This record gives sequence, C-alpha cells and structure tokens, in this order.
Amino acid sequence: MNGKPVTPHYPTPSWNVATIANDQSNHVTAHQVEYISSLTALRGIAALLVAVFHFEMAIARFVPAAQSMFFEKCYLMVDLFFIMSGFIMMHVYSTHFKNNIQPKSLKNFLVARFARVYPLHLFSLLLLVVIVRWITNWGNPPIVFEQPADILPNIFLLQSFGVTKIYSWNIPSWSISAEWAAYLLFPIIALSINKKKIFSVILLIILIVVAYYAIMYLLPRKNPLHSSIPVPHNLNTTFDYGYLRGIAGFTAGILVYITYELRFIRKAFSHDIVSLLIIIAITMSMHFSLNDGITVFLFALLVLSFTANNGLFYKLCKRKSLQFLGDISYSVYLMQIFLQEPFSHNIYLPGITGIGRGKQNIDFSSGVMYCIGYLILLILISYITYQWVERPSRRFINRIWGNKVISN
Repeated sequence: MNGKPVTPHYPTPSWNVATIANDQSNHVTAHQVEYISSLTALRGIAALLVAVFHFEMAIARFVPAAQSMFFEKCYLMVDLFFIMSGFIMMHVYSTHFKNNIQPKSLKNFLVARFARVYPLHLFSLLLLVVIVRWITNWGNPPIVFEQPADILPNIFLLQSFGVTKIYSWNIPSWSISAEWAAYLLFPIIALSINKKKIFSVILLIILIVVAYYAIMYLLPRKNPLHSSIPVPHNLNTTFDYGYLRGIAGFTAGILVYITYELRFIRKAFSHDIVSLLIIIAITMSMHFSLNDGITVFLFALLVLSFTANNGLFYKLCKRKSLQFLGDISYSVYLMQIFLQEPFSHNIYLPGITGIGRGKQNIDFSSGVMYCIGYLILLILISYITYQWVERPSRRFINRIWGNKVISN
C-alpha cells in the first residue's frame, strides 16, 4: 500500500492509553481500513480527564468528593482506552489472523505495537529516573513511588503484574504493561473468533464478567499506602492486577467491534440522541459513583455510538482541535508525571490545605485556574514529545524491523 487510506473512516488506535494513537498516519498493514475520526477525538478528551484526575490526586483537589465523584472516578478513563484499543486491533488486524497465525503477520503486528507504545514509555521512564537521581539524589531517601528496585520491572513492562509493591515511577505507565499483555493475547483471540465465532464470543463474555467481578470483589487487594484502609469495590487496580483489568477491557473492545459489524446495530446507534443519552448516563454514573461495572458497560456503548454516529457528534469530532488532542493523547498520558513530580517532593501550591496524596485541597476557583494552566503546559510538552519522540521513533522501528511499506 502506498499513501494514506482512501476511504473516509478508519478507527485510530486508542491509547493506552490507552496508548496506540495515530496509526492512520503510519499504517503498516497491507490492507486499507475505514478511518473513524470520532475515536481520535474521544481518546484526546479521555486523556485530558485522566490528567485532571491525577492533578487532583497529586497536586490539589478542587472538587470535593462530597459534591461530585466525577473527577474521582476518572481513573475509569483508562478502561475506556482499553476498550477502544481492543476495538481498533480487531478492526485493523483481525484479518491477519483469519486462518492461522503466520510468523510474518505476528512479527509485523508485534513490531508495530512495540513501535507505538514502547519508545515514549522508555524515554519518559529514563528521563524521570535521571531527574530523580541527579536533582533529588533519590529523594533522600527515595519516596515510595521511586524505588530504584522498581526501575527494571518498568523497563520490561512488568509493572502491572504484581511484581512491585506499589504503582511506581511513571505511574500511568502501568496501563502500557497491561496493554502489552493484551497485545500478546490478541492473535489467539482473533484466530479463535475467526474460527468459532459464537463459541468464542460466549466464552469471552464469561471471562470479562468473571475478571471484572474478581477485581472488585474476590482478589486480595490492599491499599498500597495505608494497608489498614479497606480497598473499595472498584476497578482501580494498577500495579497488582492491572494486567487483568487491561485484558478484560481490551477483550470488551473486541466484542464491541463484533457488535459494530452488525448493520442494524450501527443504524440504531448512529443517531445523535443515542450518543447524547450515553454521555449523560456516563456522567451521572461517575458523578454518583455507581458500580464501576456499570460505567465500563456504558463506555462500551459510547465507543459503539461514536463509531456509528454520522451526525453532529461526528462533525464535532472532526474538528482540528479535537483531532490534535487525539494525536498527542499518548504523550499527554505519559508526560503528565513531570508536572506532578515536584509535588511528590514536598512542594505545594499556595492555598493548599491538607497533606498527602489525594488529601491536598484547594478552593474551587483557584483549583480551576491552576488546573487549566497545568493542562495548557501539558499539551505544549506533549506536542514536543509527539513530534520529536513518538513519531520519529515509531517510523524508525517500523522501517528497520517492520513492514517496509509505511504510509506517511
């Protein structure tokens, strides 16, 4: 294939973060696929909401949980990333594993995924290690999030498999570890669906439900900062069972894509009113802190509605500003740690009351002002790393080890 796809739609990878954005400009597969720009915009919005969530956790909480749990629940945006990722992988790569798993197809798939997620992860991790080592001398002594022993697990993408005692270093990168686990399973899942669709769908639904239920109610989770505090029945697992959360969300995205293939479903979800009602339902679910399983189910419907929509939401999502945010969303996700890092070393904003992660409060107006400045600076930094780290490294790796024909 030479040049960009000529069809008007083709779903870009989700992120995550979460984490595989912008394949439409560096597509290395041998066939053309439909591009759905709505997912690019959705990915960008979700990345900013994750950044606001971490602002409230690490820097200053300006919306008390008693007033609204919406931002408190924005950790669930990572699950939205996983769902979008599974959807995109099924759309783009499922035919590569239709009859069997050929070594060449497997290699090209894994190289493309590695090129997309790993370079920026490694760059951000090593940059953070250098800053912590030479600027803070390991923190004198090192803080719990920045233990030298946890560097290697992060390098080898093991930070979501319970090998560390807490989320560490570039904290959001746990989801990259979980995403990679899902990538490794994807060829087997895709082949199974292509061979025995009904049986595979039923089995995957059961596994998803069991995985989410186990995370919320069965697995022995502990609060990594205060072990005596009970862990709520939610999906906010990261360093311990994050891989299970990622695989479940990714697989849910695969099932959403199978549903999307049904023409009558696409027609039913193509209307603006459907997308609007789903957005309202998600907002209410997060605001009132309903069970995380409900919100994740609504996320699946959101992805379905955004990919099928051909009305106002589709036109809004095509705006350059939202497409830009989607393009740099992976950088937004991984580079936010550098704006939060000073506040992990006893630096506080003026007007803060309370000490401790998630306990530093500030009045609403000041918090909004600081948060807007934080997001603007984050977008600027992310644009730089997108242009100078993400895209060049992805193209280089694909050119050297992946398919030789790469779109520009």
